Amino acid sequence: MRKISSFCKLVIAIFIPITVYLNAAEKCPNTGYTNTQFINSTITLKILLVEFPDVRHRLVPTAYTKNDFEKLLVSYGSYVSPNNYSPDGDAVYGSMGDYFQKMSSGNLNITGNVINTVTGGIINWIVLPHNKSYYHSFRAQGSPIFNDALNAAINQGLSVSTTDYLAIIYAGTTYFFNSNLFPIGPGGLNPMASDKHYIMGERMPNQGDPEGTEMTNAKFSHIGIHCHEFAHTIGIKHSSGSRADLMEAGTRNGLENCGSAPAPLNPIARMMKGWLTPTNIIGQQSFNLQYSLIAPQIFIIGGDLTGEFILIENRRFDQNMNIGTTVVPDYNNSLWMPIANSQNSTNVVFKQGILVWRITSNFPYGEYEDNGLIYASGRYNRTYPENIATASDAGDIFPGVAGIKVLTPWSDYRNPYSVSYDPLFEYFNNVYVPCTKNSTNIGMEIISENIVEGYISVMLYQTNPQDAAPSKPQNLTVTKVYHSPKLTWSQMQEPDVLTGGHINIYRKTNSGSFNLLATVSGNSTSWIDNSLWGNGGQSVSYKIQSEDSQHKYSIFSDVVATNFSIFVEKKGNLSQYLINPLTYILNPNYPNPFNPTTMISFQIPNSENVVLKVYDLLGEEVATLVNDYLIAGYYEINFDANSLSSGMYVYRITAGKYSDTRKMAFIK
Repeated sequence: MRKISSFCKLVIAIFIPITVYLNAAEKCPNTGYTNTQFINSTITLKILLVEFPDVRHRLVPTAYTKNDFEKLLVSYGSYVSPNNYSPDGDAVYGSMGDYFQKMSSGNLNITGNVINTVTGGIINWIVLPHNKSYYHSFRAQGSPIFNDALNAAINQGLSVSTTDYLAIIYAGTTYFFNSNLFPIGPGGLNPMASDKHYIMGERMPNQGDPEGTEMTNAKFSHIGIHCHEFAHTIGIKHSSGSRADLMEAGTRNGLENCGSAPAPLNPIARMMKGWLTPTNIIGQQSFNLQYSLIAPQIFIIGGDLTGEFILIENRRFDQNMNIGTTVVPDYNNSLWMPIANSQNSTNVVFKQGILVWRITSNFPYGEYEDNGLIYASGRYNRTYPENIATASDAGDIFPGVAGIKVLTPWSDYRNPYSVSYDPLFEYFNNVYVPCTKNSTNIGMEIISENIVEGYISVMLYQTNPQDAAPSKPQNLTVTKVYHSPKLTWSQMQEPDVLTGGHINIYRKTNSGSFNLLATVSGNSTSWIDNSLWGNGGQSVSYKIQSEDSQHKYSIFSDVVATNFSIFVEKKGNLSQYLINPLTYILNPNYPNPFNPTTMISFQIPNSENVVLKVYDLLGEEVATLVNDYLIAGYYEINFDANSLSSGMYVYRITAGKYSDTRKMAFIK
């Protein structure tokens, strides 16, 4: 028996017993993966119902029937609201059979039946030798329920073996592992798969119900978690893919109402099973990506590292699908896709977006390495803020909350393979940051969106991704240096920004509009706004934008804000600021020592003639900086000593009856 795949609480998935299948061990296109495919295949899923000496199947108000379980798992076109609700009256979105038929593009059909004997229309549930708590007391990987259920069925003369696809449905409420203790603590009845068998409870608890407890209000199981666990039985592993993927191993897969609807299966798994054929990108190619649930366009771009690829697809979150004769929201619908409903999305409803999946076949750590969704926001795995779990957050699409439209080796500064090992869960936490590192040759740029016609125009790069627009500037901050705001940001990484490119700095005051304030070299990482002074009451906001040598522009950075006073007049090098000082002050020059320029500032409480001069230590005048009638205010002027010799100098101000002198050092 291989290692059992555990599944977290309230993950949405669909699984079911199946019978004959066609094996095709082939390499998946361009990835190097060797994987068992299912082409024009039928799997027979046997459904075995078991109960415990202390917990029996539901009898009140009525017992679930053989037909109820078979409709849930192996029917087609009938188990769907509004034509057919669950036995407890809940809305349903098709069977597990319906789901896999759509996800496999019609290549995989699931047939099967409940194999328990039936007497007078009543199912004879098989009683296991131990109480329910006994089976749950084991760690998930060590649970004996699989062997006990199989042996009990064989002893009853039922036709089942270790080689059959088998759904073991146990009586009562589905038990999830204790999230505070797992995997050290109980978890033996957590929904999970072992080889071709998986387990699931007869009924599903509601959100917030205690873990590992019988709940009288629990309702008939939905298809969501069944689909997830059944996918394991055909060799599909977990992913880091939020609710955008059936195989997400956390709590955010599909609708959070007890697994009533699964998310779609990620395109990597569908490709590996032979259900989708990707378009291979050569050089640089542009496409209008259309949406399809059953046969989506997917594009694969190979990196310059062996076994590394990214896979790109378009998703829409406002679409419907047909199941039989019934029209229902499709599995991407915003009804249960948190990309549209995340608390971090500020209730923004996204109609569509690009999902980018990273394939890292050579990544050496466990099943979680096989694929991962690269979030445009740069959030860690499925969490925001970074490393803090948020149950309702599902990351960010391209474009989405973060507004990111470019994915290149330079679009994020972190290493996507920065992982932390969790010794309890025995796997590595992958960080799928929005970049194509460690490969250097691949990228993606979203050119435009057509919401009406439902496509997104993209340029895909298998070579020279620097030809895309620059990435979003990161980590913009504002601090106070001397008396002015200083902006700092992370250095841009694109070669054509660092050489021949620029950083454009925008500012707005109060509730006004952003205006271009300054342009600095593309390799710069800071800039001081010398047109502002002090801690005045004006609200000042900044944002920056990178521009490459091809005159392509990034999206804007995040906005930073502070409070400063603003200059109202500038005469040559002399700037006056909106301030009404109460005293005369001649400030120390900044910087000091200096080479070759320094800023000299002063303030006068009255309007009068002002003279500001610079002298050497012999008393010889070397420069007249100000000789003018000035109104009351704060002033600063830049002194350039480039033509002078190194040494000590003094600067003296005279304003009415006020005078003062300070020293400064010029060092070439």
